[in-house]
Formats: sequence, C-alpha cells, structure tokens
Amino acid sequence: MSNEKQEIDSVNFGGEQYLLTDLTPRVMDTLNLLIKLQSQIGEIAFDLKVKQSAQLHISTEVKTFIEDDDIKPIPKENEDL
Repeated sequence: MSNEKQEIDSVNFGGEQYLLTDLTPRVMDTLNLLIKLQSQIGEIAFDLKVKQSAQLHISTEVKTFIEDDDIKPIPKENEDL
C-alpha cells in the first residue's frame, strides 16, 4: 500500500466535473461549507440511530420489568379514573 497522498484536481457537483483551479474563492468556500454540512448531517444521522437503538432497548427493558414485577394495567373500564 502506498503512503503517497492522492491529489484531488477536480470535483463533481450536480453531475458535472469541475477543475479546482477554475473555481472562484466564493465557490470553493461555499463548496467547503456544503461538505462540512454533509459530514455533520452524517454524524447526526449516526447519533439518531444510536439513540433510537437505545430507546428500543430501554422500552423492552421497561416492558420486561413490568412483567417481572407483576404490575397489572388498569382495566379498560376503569381507565378514566
């Protein structure tokens, strides 16, 4: 495996390939912002998956504890109390 870094000389945006040397500073800055935002969205999506998994696990635990502790639900006809 080579330790050499691959130089990026172009970028694909909107289905078109652009040379980095052709991009203006404002396009480069905004493109970098877009890349950072996409990365942050990926991190948020990962965090959401982790939290959803934890939520599912804890909900299952609560159900198990209710059953283990023999806690009965309120009968349907007395739910308004």
